[in-house]
Amino acid sequence: MQVVVDNHGLIEFAQRLIQLPSPSGEEAAVGSLLATEMHRVGFDKVEVDAAGNVLGYVFGEDRSLALLLNGHIDHALPGSMPDPYSGRLADGARYGVRGQVVEGRGACDMKGAVTAMVYGAKAVLASRARLRRSFVVTGVVKEEVGLGEGTRFILEQGKVQAEMAVSGEATNLGVHLGHRGKLEFRIIVLGRTAHASNPKRGVNAIYKMTDFLNVLTDRYGMPSHPHLGQASFAVLDISASPGARTPVTPDRCELVLDRRYLPDESAQSVKRELEGVLTALSRKDPDFRAEIALLKDMPVMYTASDERVVELMQQARQAVLGERARPGAWLFGVDGTYLNRAGIPCVGFGPGDESYAHTPEDHVPVEHLTIAARVYAEMILRACA
Repeated sequence: MQVVVDNHGLIEFAQRLIQLPSPSGEEAAVGSLLATEMHRVGFDKVEVDAAGNVLGYVFGEDRSLALLLNGHIDHALPGSMPDPYSGRLADGARYGVRGQVVEGRGACDMKGAVTAMVYGAKAVLASRARLRRSFVVTGVVKEEVGLGEGTRFILEQGKVQAEMAVSGEATNLGVHLGHRGKLEFRIIVLGRTAHASNPKRGVNAIYKMTDFLNVLTDRYGMPSHPHLGQASFAVLDISASPGARTPVTPDRCELVLDRRYLPDESAQSVKRELEGVLTALSRKDPDFRAEIALLKDMPVMYTASDERVVELMQQARQAVLGERARPGAWLFGVDGTYLNRAGIPCVGFGPGDESYAHTPEDHVPVEHLTIAARVYAEMILRACA
């Protein structure tokens, strides 16, 4: 069955969504706009729940949900991005993109995908295809906080008990199987104060933290995964006290470490590894003292390539683009990990390039929007018709 996407309405709605600021915790206005548009294009049921999530249902003969299309409506803070809420159409040449792009904060992460999901659903409704099963499109809140608050809320409420799911986070129109997990640790290295004019009387905690970082950089091996890539670490923050107000060598240095981990690892196993590094340093240097605490754990997402949802997405993509995709993975984390943990196998497909997320060059190609809407429509038909 051929479905036809309203490309003009699609692009215009993407611009309108981007023009409404919606940093995490301030999504009410954009949620209202999304709900209004879902009503307008013909969703059977639209609700905004107590958390501010927007859920749009289309019912088939069987009201049980075969498919969940998951997106978020918050965005990262604009930072130094010029004119972040313009939603303007611009020549894609500056980004190496054919044709036009829509610019603005949240364009690729991920208001473009949410728009394409709504208009993919609209195309299915306009086709008058007979749906055997039902589907839901969700625009959730507080995704950027990194704890999946919006998605976890709708799961806990039992309103999206679907057989399978698609995350619309940017995949450059590829098919993604998941991403590495994200851990954050606080590491505190302790020293002893001394007058800065006589530093040998103290133990400088900054220097001791440097010893730890040197070991991480030089000797801490990173495992890899055939689909998700290599594990990694990055220092997110560092501070020392008492600070520079008086000439005192610091007796405390605190660091926040980001560690991306793989399916064969866990928060506990990575913590044990880091504790081993700290213990080895303390054995080598009696003045080295440190503490470590786990602050955050966003789980690994990995959906096996033989899951039905992956095969259906490959079929839907092939119907539109003429070829199957080589399975890939995101560098960043997505709410699909919480869907997987809830027993809803999730695959990734979305417009835009994730490397532009959270940058001053945030944009989504118009061609990606139109293709994504067609692929989502094909996915709906395969899952529900």
